Amino acid sequence: MRLWDEEVSLASVYRTEQALNRALQEKVWMNSGAYLVIEQTEACVVIDVNTGKAIHGKKDQEETFYKINLEAAAETARQIRLRNLSGIILVDFIDLSDPKAKTGLVEALRRHLSEDPVPTGFVDFTKLQLAEITRKKIRPSLKEQASGWIPGGES
Repeated sequence: MRLWDEEVSLASVYRTEQALNRALQEKVWMNSGAYLVIEQTEACVVIDVNTGKAIHGKKDQEETFYKINLEAAAETARQIRLRNLSGIILVDFIDLSDPKAKTGLVEALRRHLSEDPVPTGFVDFTKLQLAEITRKKIRPSLKEQASGWIPGGES
């Protein structure tokens, strides 16, 4: 009995290359139509939250910004785990004028980060209103691990 056709690779059957490339994309779309831009450098990781398509036709911008930021907090924590990002991570959330909304964002971010098995924590907002997160480096990031064999990846 033959279990596998050796002419077809397991990677192509399970589309691992496509999944890996998707996991390493700079832009990550969220359900609301907003998106994150994730820039990983040697010194730090910067994540920028953008409204994208989520703001079109919305009347209460402050409430919309708050909802986008809550979604971005959850997605940021997920991307940090998925990509195995570590060190100093700066997140540029959409500015909120309501102090209660900002407190709610911080609580949501802390809750999502607490799900990480690797020591991860929200430090504070910097003077430039960037959320500062730290995460212990356990092993190389997904980008560092994959860069040697992704087509077109950096060596």
